[in-house]
Amino acid sequence: MGGYGSFSIGYTPIDSVNAITFSARGGVILGHTLALGIGGCGFVSEYQYQSLFSKDGNLTGGYGGVFAELILIGKSPIHLSIPMLAGVGGIAYSTWENEGTDYDRVNYLEDISTFLVFEPGIELELNMSKYFRMAGYFTYRYTTDIDLSVVNTSGGHDQLVEPGALNSYSAGLIFKFGKF
Repeated sequence: MGGYGSFSIGYTPIDSVNAITFSARGGVILGHTLALGIGGCGFVSEYQYQSLFSKDGNLTGGYGGVFAELILIGKSPIHLSIPMLAGVGGIAYSTWENEGTDYDRVNYLEDISTFLVFEPGIELELNMSKYFRMAGYFTYRYTTDIDLSVVNTSGGHDQLVEPGALNSYSAGLIFKFGKF
């Protein structure tokens, strides 16, 4: 029995806008073939002009939950692992503007939403040493619909992003430290 902790950095499109992800996992490894534990991910999208507010806006948020990871031929120097995370998360839509100079930036939280998430993936791992592994990963995030909207002048609601805006892939690098 062993265990590991990891961190990763990656890319994902959210509502067709570029975003960066940061994540971490920690768990126990059973029999060199199955890891179980907890994990989480945070994301930040780039700013885009939002005509509803006449300001730039972006999406930020995160999610976390439990994960299971199947490790295929883990003692081989190069091998595959198949992680799956299930949990809950939250997302926020924020805008910003400058008041006076570039140093007087004011942020506005326009709306927030929660969601459930299931994220299966695949990792191509390299055993760098007895206590360190590095991998390239690809995941696909499935979420329940998000509801980010604002009340318009006629009393209705204008959607800030599509309800399925978080359903997308992520790709990046993961660094694992532990006893494998």
